Amino acid sequence: MTVTDRTAPTESAGGRSSGFSFGRRESIRLTEVGPPEEVDLGRHPRATLAVLGAVVLLAVVVVLGLRSTFERSSEDAEAPRVVLPVLSGLAASDAQSRLEALGVQVSVDFTPNATVPAGSVFAQTPRSGAKVEVGSEVVLQVSDGPAGVVVPEVGRVQTAIAAALFSRLGLAVDVVDVANDEVPAGEVVGTVPAAGSPAPPSGVVELRVSAGPAPRTVPEVVGLEVGPGMSAIGRAGLGLGEVDEEVRDGVEPGVILRVEPPPGADVPPRTPVDVVVSGRGESEVAPSLVGLSQPTAEQVADGLVFLRVRTQRLSPGDRLVGRVLEQSIPPGVAIEPGTTMEVVVGTT
Repeated sequence: MTVTDRTAPTESAGGRSSGFSFGRRESIRLTEVGPPEEVDLGRHPRATLAVLGAVVLLAVVVVLGLRSTFERSSEDAEAPRVVLPVLSGLAASDAQSRLEALGVQVSVDFTPNATVPAGSVFAQTPRSGAKVEVGSEVVLQVSDGPAGVVVPEVGRVQTAIAAALFSRLGLAVDVVDVANDEVPAGEVVGTVPAAGSPAPPSGVVELRVSAGPAPRTVPEVVGLEVGPGMSAIGRAGLGLGEVDEEVRDGVEPGVILRVEPPPGADVPPRTPVDVVVSGRGESEVAPSLVGLSQPTAEQVADGLVFLRVRTQRLSPGDRLVGRVLEQSIPPGVAIEPGTTMEVVVGTT
């Protein structure tokens, strides 16, 4: 066999033939067996792009496969789940043991229940049959027996009637008197515990009964002028009793000398207070203004007393609207001309 060398190969720097060179077509050594063949060593961009696309597609497939494997691994790592059994009717301790054996946490909520024996489970959250993760919490509703007697509402009821009602419920009462300006004396103000609450284990309920309005204290008015002193007595919730005049050396006329009951005394509301005022032999006396219209009262008082007017709201149509309801200095009391008198006039 002979070999024909059509073109000598290109030598490399090391003396070895490179076999081909880029950018041109070269002949190769061929045997005599068969026709001559040529190898195409030129550049082909489309083929290169196709190879690169295949490589990228392979990389995407590999990434997706790794992701799917990771997700399956994550799912496999989730906590196992258990199915909750039916626990209604079991004792709380038995139900708790069964749940703890399944690996779940247990919380017990005791609730009054008149139909389920005390200490037994009558509900659960989540319900039976639910699937929960190991370590999650299950709440057991456990009966602590009937709710017992509830304190009834007896506000504004007479003491004797309220006590009889509590007696029928098997409860005793402890009556405590309290001052109250709104609830009439002898009627119930409230209870301890409050209405709607369970009765105390002792079976005794405190019945708070109104003793009527709180007592009022006579204010310190001795030494004050008649006008301010009378106003202070009225603001204390007390009434005005008899007003007497007494001449006393060295004391200006129109000054309160003493009152009865004395200052500081605790008395029922509206108790009349008698007042003794310093006077002089001959003097002007306070006019009677109660019942007069405001313009008429101002005419009567002109030049004698200076009026300071306060108003009191009345219902529309009341016949006393626009008229004097009260005056701070009683009629007939000796006064100095120009004394200030406070009057209350009705208004809507």
